[in-house]
Parts: sequence; C-alpha cells; structure tokens
Amino acid sequence: MTSTRRAGPARPLLIAALLILAAALAAALLRPRTDTATQNPAQATPVSGTLPATVTDARVVAVPPGIRETSVFAVLRSTWDADVRITGVSSPAAGHAMLMVTRTQDNMTGMSMTGSLTLPAGGTLTLSDTGDHLMLMDLKEPLQPGQTIPITLTDGEGRTLTIQAPVVKP
Repeated sequence: MTSTRRAGPARPLLIAALLILAAALAAALLRPRTDTATQNPAQATPVSGTLPATVTDARVVAVPPGIRETSVFAVLRSTWDADVRITGVSSPAAGHAMLMVTRTQDNMTGMSMTGSLTLPAGGTLTLSDTGDHLMLMDLKEPLQPGQTIPITLTDGEGRTLTIQAPVVKP
C-alpha cells in the first residue's frame, strides 16, 4: 500500500502569513518619522488633549416633537497659531451628527455635509443659520428649551472640545 501526500491548507496559509508580515514591515519602514526632538517647537503640534479654541454663543435649535434633526450654532475662536481642521462632531442627544457647509451658486443657496470645517489660525469660525453649522440627526428624544446639550468637536489631530449648548427657540 502506498500513501499519497496531499497538499493541505498549511502551505497557502504560510505564504499568506509571510506576505502579511512583509507588508507590515514595509509599512513600518516607509512610515514618515515623527521625531519631535528635531522639530522646531513652534511647528510641533499636540496630538491629543483639548482642541485649541474657545466657544461663545453656542445654541441648539428647539424643534417640534416628531422632528428628529436640528441645527447647532456657535462662534469658535482659535487659540492656536495654525489652522485647526474640525473633522468630527458628536452628541449623546443624537444618533449621529454632521458638519455642514452652506454655499450659494447661481442665486441658489444649499447646504451639504462636509468632511471638515477650518478654524483659521488666531481667527474665528462662525457656525450660523445662514452659513456653516452643525446638525444633530436622529435625536434620541425631543429637546426642550432651557435644556443643555453636550456637543463634542474633534479635530484632525484627535483633540476634542465639548461644548455645553443650551436649547433655544428659533
């Protein structure tokens, strides 16, 4: 009786594991260096912590029961010497939230979701009913005037800022 040896799944798995290991090694070797010891301190950017901004005039618009989305307005003032790219917004009051831009083209004004809003270095970003703003979607419960809603902004560096915004009548 002769035995035949069948090629099992071990060889393709070994090859796949080696390819994954090679890709991971190449990615690690090709990753740009982030050694801050050789950077000019003025160019170093914090990678965590508090988003470098102050907030005034924050408010969430009260909407009638049954309406499941609302707008958030505020004035953000930069405390940083470089532009800050706000890339995310969230609130426990909503299923999800969005950054919105308002644009006028050919005498038509419309709003659309965007991936980021820019807070200019040392400047302000006004979130208003006629311009860029935030939207809270899939509200978990009706918002009542006088209630305060936490809203967290996140920038491209992972820094966050939580705004305590009162709910106000439009």
